[in-house]
Amino acid sequence: MTKEQFKEYVCKQIDLMDNSQLQEFSEFINSNSTNQEHVGEELIVIKGEFKKLTKLVSSMDKKFDEAKKQQQIDELKIFIEFDSFLKNSKDAIESLPKASLFNKAKVNRSINSLQDGFISISESYEEILKQIGIERVAKIGDTFDSNLHEAVEVIESKTTQDSTIVEVLEEGFIYNNKIINYAKVKVNRWKS
Repeated sequence: MTKEQFKEYVCKQIDLMDNSQLQEFSEFINSNSTNQEHVGEELIVIKGEFKKLTKLVSSMDKKFDEAKKQQQIDELKIFIEFDSFLKNSKDAIESLPKASLFNKAKVNRSINSLQDGFISISESYEEILKQIGIERVAKIGDTFDSNLHEAVEVIESKTTQDSTIVEVLEEGFIYNNKIINYAKVKVNRWKS
């Protein structure tokens, strides 16, 4: 067997080996001539370096995936801001007086048109959230869950079940089973 043929044989075999087989192969090479021993040792070192590089690439790939997921979450935060805008706008319209001394009917029609417009925008927005996979994590009547909700206000009412959300003050969202915004809620807590 020539030196080139031996190198080719060793390269093919070394790619298929695990650590124990690699040790046996090293012993086989040590039992042969000096030139073959030198080539075998070089290939063993290369195999070790290759394993290190494989681990490094795998680690970098995981970090890249994590960074990509975080970037997606950061990009989705604009939806949270828009949701807050919608809620505040809807609340502002609902707080407008329903009647006025001047053109009472005209003011009421304008207010109703604005309310209908915001309802339509809200419904479209909810559909967009569903399509991109964002889910709300709180609604009135849900049981408080510290993994999803942040209790910013507590009431004590014996007519409402303990640990029940009675008001959602700020919406919370999850995306791909990861919380991107905790819901700020008012919770009923009472001791019987």
